[in-house]
Amino acid sequence: MLKTRSLPFEVPSYSLTGDVLSFQRCALQYRYYNGSSLPPSRPVQMWTGEFVHGVLEEAFRQWCQTHPPFPWPHTPAGWPPDPNPPLPDNDIGKLGQRVEVRLAAGGKTSRNREARQSAYSRVEVAINQLAPHLFPLISAAEERISGTRGMPALSGGQRGRGDRYELTGVIDVISSVVLDARRDNTLVELIERGLPQQRPDEYDIIVDYKATRRPPPDSDFGRHFEWQIQTYAWLKRQMPSARQVGAGVLIFINELAPSVTDFEAFRHDLDDGIADVIPERGSPDYYAVHRWRPETPIPQLSFAFRLHRAMRVIDVSAEAVDHAVGQIDNVVTDIEQCAVNEYDSGNILRNWRACGSAQECTACDFEHFCPSPHSHREGAAASGPRVPSAPG
Repeated sequence: MLKTRSLPFEVPSYSLTGDVLSFQRCALQYRYYNGSSLPPSRPVQMWTGEFVHGVLEEAFRQWCQTHPPFPWPHTPAGWPPDPNPPLPDNDIGKLGQRVEVRLAAGGKTSRNREARQSAYSRVEVAINQLAPHLFPLISAAEERISGTRGMPALSGGQRGRGDRYELTGVIDVISSVVLDARRDNTLVELIERGLPQQRPDEYDIIVDYKATRRPPPDSDFGRHFEWQIQTYAWLKRQMPSARQVGAGVLIFINELAPSVTDFEAFRHDLDDGIADVIPERGSPDYYAVHRWRPETPIPQLSFAFRLHRAMRVIDVSAEAVDHAVGQIDNVVTDIEQCAVNEYDSGNILRNWRACGSAQECTACDFEHFCPSPHSHREGAAASGPRVPSAPG
């Protein structure tokens, strides 16, 4: 009698962004893209995030080599992108086209001209307004880290694919030595304002760029991003001779150059009382934000306020990190459980939940046969756009 073939025993590897965050956004979409190894035909958010990371990495490398003064020129990028246009090496258009060519080789392109232009506008602001403060602080960019954890138990005594799993991630690290030497730096002031009073003399700061707006801290995205940074801190601490991690920093690039959608969402957060960084009452930024109407152009807010909105300092105390990695364990358990259930039943749709947001569903290749797209979920159709209220 032939025995049923079981799942292969291995040490599964999970990326904090490619697996954990993707599964949390939509389990079914994650299964189709990752489980089937199918590249998305319209990878909007994937392209934007990788483009922003790639251009900032290229810009930092160029700054390290020649230290060209800011602001850097920005020649509008042509189409199709040229891998080596006849432009200065620090031209933002040249840096962007180089990254575009690299992404296109992997099948990743922008959704449309507007999305491409928005991405270029944001990296221009990030390079010319943020980078003069950020680049002098970075001691290592794009550091790849990994560690292993025990595989959590599945339900019903089922067995996963291994007794341990690997967590991987890519982080930027700011050296405490550089921080201590740059106390006149605007970023240092914001970072140290968010650090605990009692901290070691030498510590690292973990930085992660997010090509999105600042979410409310108690939202799903806010918590997920926080857990990601805290888990990076856990991974960093597993490395031999690693210096203690003093804090994490999330940089929400969209806040430096918000779109109409970003700005309207910020106004909604203000009206709902869930925004954690708001303009000081009576300030020019306060009146600019509260007097704005959706049919008018976005006001030009001060760099100080936009930077404050863009940066979020994350607690990486032992208690916070332990809680975060426990949450990551739960997500890995859910992924393994879905994989085992699918293997036993042979059914994908019944075992991977469709839970994407409206934005995720719009950019998803599988929306037309999804059992539960965002537009069909209870209450989704009734939640039309709101008009922000003006201040009293």
